[in-house]
Amino acid sequence: MRHVKDNFLPIITDKIDPFMAERFRAIMTNLQFMKTETNEPLKSIVFTSAHKSEGKSFCALNLAVAYAKQNKRVLLIDADMHKPKLSSQFKLRYAEGLSTLLSDTEDPMKYIVETEDTNLSVLPSGAIPPNQLELLNTERMQEMIAVWEEAFDLVIFDTPPVLLMNDSRILGSFCDGVVLVVRNGSTKVKDVETSIDLLARAEGRLIGTILNGKKYAAKELKTYSYY
Repeated sequence: MRHVKDNFLPIITDKIDPFMAERFRAIMTNLQFMKTETNEPLKSIVFTSAHKSEGKSFCALNLAVAYAKQNKRVLLIDADMHKPKLSSQFKLRYAEGLSTLLSDTEDPMKYIVETEDTNLSVLPSGAIPPNQLELLNTERMQEMIAVWEEAFDLVIFDTPPVLLMNDSRILGSFCDGVVLVVRNGSTKVKDVETSIDLLARAEGRLIGTILNGKKYAAKELKTYSYY
């Protein structure tokens, strides 16, 4: 694994306000009580949304930090090999990453980057390949997930919107659960329903939804500050 210091962009731990951080801790707590279908703790979670700009990368990133702050070893994977937003946010513009590992037989841990946030590691998307689905829908992908689940307490995948690309459906069928991010006042009910149906058809297990972008009243924020 690599260690990034000078090039690491600390965008989550110090800049997120306490109220929002508490919301992600609440989501983390809910997920910690959930089990797989074989009654085991969740080890791998896929984040997706119906459309772009609904906050799935933001939610995946901040949930990963919430877990890391609880002394959980977390691997955050930029699995959007179409428009890798997380890799850009972390300034990880390497040619090597997930796409590289899927194209060869190298150690699945080789291109993982350790961040300045204790317990949080990131796997960049790698170079954008022409055959994303062909690379994902393979035994190689499943084998790598098994390796990461053994090495980390939790593996979080940030994937493309489910109504635009099929990547999240494939990864959802390989992982323990899928979280669908919905943007308040933007995502249409019919699109949420269609997204859920598409995930279910691919045998992905929807374990919850996150309402992103909700505006809280000043009274709610004040009540929290005095708790």
